[in-house]
Amino acid sequence: MRIRTTLMAGCFIFALLTALVGYFGGRAITKISGEFDLAADEVLPILKTLEDLRFAGLRIVSSSAEYSLNMKQQGNAEQRGDEVVMVSAGIETLEDALARLKALSSGFHPDERSIMADVERTGAMLLKTSRVQLRMVLAGAPDGELRGVRKQFEIEERAFLAAVSQAFAHENEELMEAKDEVRRAIGTAQLTIIAASLVAFILAIGGGTIFAASISRPIALLQEGVTQVGAGDLDTRINVTANNEIGSLAAAFNRMTRDLQLTKDETAVAKNFLDNVVNSMADALVVLSTDWKIVTVNPALCHLLGYDADELAGKPFGLIVARGAEERELLRDMAERGHVPDRDLIYRAKDGNCIPVSVSGALMRNFAGDIQGTVCIAHDIRERKRTEEEIIQLAFYDALTRLPNRSLFHERLSQALLESRQDGGAIAIMFLDLDRFKDVNDTLGHAYGDQLLMAVAERLRKNLKPSHFLARLGGDEFVFLISGLSDKRTAGTIAHTVLELFASPFEIDGKEMFISTSVGIALSHHDDYDGETLLKHADMALYAAKEQGRNAFRFFSAELNQEAHERRRLEGNLHRALADEEFFLEYQPQIDLRTGRVFSFEALLRWQHPEDGLIPPDCFIPVAEEMGVIRRLGEWVLLAACRQCRQWQQPGLPPVRVAVNVSGHQFNQPGFIEMVDRVLHETGLNPELLELELTESALMAGEQETIMTLIDLKVRGIHLAIDDFGTGYSSLSYLKHFPIDRLKIDRSFVRDIVKDLDDRAIVEAIIAMAHSLGLRVLAEGVEHEDELELLRERGCDEVQGFYFARPQLPEALGKYLEAP
Repeated sequence: MRIRTTLMAGCFIFALLTALVGYFGGRAITKISGEFDLAADEVLPILKTLEDLRFAGLRIVSSSAEYSLNMKQQGNAEQRGDEVVMVSAGIETLEDALARLKALSSGFHPDERSIMADVERTGAMLLKTSRVQLRMVLAGAPDGELRGVRKQFEIEERAFLAAVSQAFAHENEELMEAKDEVRRAIGTAQLTIIAASLVAFILAIGGGTIFAASISRPIALLQEGVTQVGAGDLDTRINVTANNEIGSLAAAFNRMTRDLQLTKDETAVAKNFLDNVVNSMADALVVLSTDWKIVTVNPALCHLLGYDADELAGKPFGLIVARGAEERELLRDMAERGHVPDRDLIYRAKDGNCIPVSVSGALMRNFAGDIQGTVCIAHDIRERKRTEEEIIQLAFYDALTRLPNRSLFHERLSQALLESRQDGGAIAIMFLDLDRFKDVNDTLGHAYGDQLLMAVAERLRKNLKPSHFLARLGGDEFVFLISGLSDKRTAGTIAHTVLELFASPFEIDGKEMFISTSVGIALSHHDDYDGETLLKHADMALYAAKEQGRNAFRFFSAELNQEAHERRRLEGNLHRALADEEFFLEYQPQIDLRTGRVFSFEALLRWQHPEDGLIPPDCFIPVAEEMGVIRRLGEWVLLAACRQCRQWQQPGLPPVRVAVNVSGHQFNQPGFIEMVDRVLHETGLNPELLELELTESALMAGEQETIMTLIDLKVRGIHLAIDDFGTGYSSLSYLKHFPIDRLKIDRSFVRDIVKDLDDRAIVEAIIAMAHSLGLRVLAEGVEHEDELELLRERGCDEVQGFYFARPQLPEALGKYLEAP
């Protein structure tokens, strides 16, 4: 029953006065109900729709941001799929809210219609861009294309949220006006009812009091509820169950507060979602206030730096940034540009450790565009830094010795040359090469050789000075770069010091190892010297130091340059000499002192250069060995000598042997036995008529392998001789193991055998030693009769030399081949 009807029935006896009071009271209450209905029917649906729009927009934004973050961090596919579903759900929610807003637009007044049109327009644009972005993500578009769409998305996001905020502000004003109207209506109704009540009280205290109380109490409850809602208590409910206007008003009020509470809960859910995203981030996040104080951090930052969140709250950002200059630069750039992309920075942990990170930052603004603070996201790049350092280590440092390698040395050399040209100073390059290091590898193994190289590098490194730069170029080659030299003498002093470092032994696997080094030095005194030239000059000087006996140093000079030029020219000529058939053989007879008969011819290699004439073997044989040409050259010599010896074997003539010198470089190479077999098979020569002459150093290069090779040759019937005996090891300890037929005494002992008692004693000892081992002895370089007689008296078996015949071409040896 309506209040007006109740009042008329209850106060009928009071006639017109009571009717007037009821009439005016009813009008006031109807106005209040109308204002509430207006707010409930017009303002609240719009607010609900706007809240849905905001929530849908935030959902799309947060889901898109999370998806981009997962993509950047290469998250798992399930996480990325969840974010795509959330974006799709946000798009559907936004579409539904826009449709509801459009359906409500018919009841908007002009100003409100314009504001809502902006919301519809910006929402439609955001919806369109969200769909484009979603399609691109699902299609796996490149990061570059996604960044362009993302930038457009951010612009439309801000426009949409700004439009929604403006609509909210407008509707809030409408709601406030409605509240004011309600308050005024309530006030008017109260005055009217109070006045009526006073009149009624005068007329009928009892009835008027009861009726007034039944009406004013619900209205008071309604006013109290409005006040509580205004204070933010959205849980307020008015317990009025009357089936009248006040009951309808209370029901509308309760619906309004319930809808507002639902909106608040949805907003809290969205906030919780964003909080969960932030807390689950693998990257460290810090939010700063406008004065660059830390407001909040996420668990990842606490874990990275070892702080608790409350330890950082309110502290300056510089607390966790190791370098103040970098912090100021980052904050200045963010203030000027509004955001900063990935930038390397150093964070300082609680324990003082420095942690390299890559930081991205952006300013946070409210709907009015005012700066509210700054958010910075940091990614731990320690692993990346370690990888970069490993790459640098591999690119610029030697893996074995950890010294700078050739690349880094050339870089430092170029820098040092530039500085020396600017300040007028001089630099020196000292090229070191270990003496006979190949013997260490061949006899003790490469693992032992590597340990020796590491020990050498460590000893050199410990004696470095600030002006020295040490590098390993490869193998057993080291190089010093010395800056700030005053004169040549200083470089010589340093080189002498380096040589002294090798005077004491190296301890490898508990054993002492002695090794020396040779040093080549090149100085820069001219602006036209470049690094390659200096290094080449130092290499030439090193080669000269080795030639003069090793364990020495040598400066580069113009003479060395000329020698190097001649050597390069000789190397070039050697390559074509074989093809152009510039080599030929001469043969020198070897005589048996007992019979006086020629029993063998020694094949001697000669080189007839078309321009330089006859080149001595001692000039080109060492070069051929270093170039690796000696194997082809040695095979040619053996083939030519065996072929010639085969031609000498004629019916009726005594057989004659041919002796061929074998280089140690050729003898110690795999395939030597096969090459000898191939030559003998091709020429058809009896192996008994071939003698191979080897030096002592060649036989000692690898003792066990050498013995096996000599045995293989011996079982074929080939004769074996040691050439230039007495100039090498000369030790019975190896002679007794080698299946040798003959020792050839070097000519240096024979030349002065008549006058020099020491040489005579050496020759006598060699002859006695050889005979005790069952070996024959041949003396080389016999040029005088008194030398011959002395050798015959001492029991020498065979001789050769100019006294009998000089080396000759095969055509001139016919008289030595005739039968006796």
